Amino acid sequence: MISHPPSHDTDGPTAAAIGLLASKGYDATSVDELADAAGMSRSTFFRKFGSKEDVVFADHERILGQVTDRLAESMQEPLAAIEDAALLVFNHHVRNPETSRARYELMQSVPALRDRELVTSHRYERAFLLHLLDRIPDGEHREYKAVAFAAAAVAVHNAFLRRWLRTTTAAAETAAADRERSTALANELRALSEIFRPALYSPPAPVPASQASPAVVVTVLTAGADKDAIVQAVRDALS
Repeated sequence: MISHPPSHDTDGPTAAAIGLLASKGYDATSVDELADAAGMSRSTFFRKFGSKEDVVFADHERILGQVTDRLAESMQEPLAAIEDAALLVFNHHVRNPETSRARYELMQSVPALRDRELVTSHRYERAFLLHLLDRIPDGEHREYKAVAFAAAAVAVHNAFLRRWLRTTTAAAETAAADRERSTALANELRALSEIFRPALYSPPAPVPASQASPAVVVTVLTAGADKDAIVQAVRDALS
């Protein structure tokens, strides 16, 4: 399912601020100029966004909250729920191409923003991991397998996102092209799930006989039963 996050009343101010930072330069743009571009006072800007760096990732914080909420409420199979959550993030960018590309340009020139992006990606991984650990059955190396799937899902999403961000504006203008990209990502995520599903849903490994708890067997025998009768009675009780 291809899902689209709803618009939000901070999308416009965030887009305006990021656009100004990209055109004028991160260090050359003052907070007063950002507040003016966003159509609010300096105090309101600080109250809504906190800082220049925070405004660059303001929509990320909101989308991360939506991802967490959607996973918590999802009735889908866990891997399918994560596919859906990753698509929610991708489609947010596709629906806001100018802002997403402006932010991408900023991250290429401002190391602190690249570091912040890495932290954000890790938070998505963490949300996916916690969802898996809450929903998948116990099994051998369960947590490591869940970590691997969460990281792989984010990596596939980011690869698609970066490829889209590097496309020219003309190539990304049509809604049909955007739908094709979303569908292609959905297919890749589904294929990834099929790779991991057998490992994540494998039954627990059997306990070796040497480690098994001793069994207590109670059987009733007639007086004077011989050894063969006792052995047979025990076998019948264990079968």
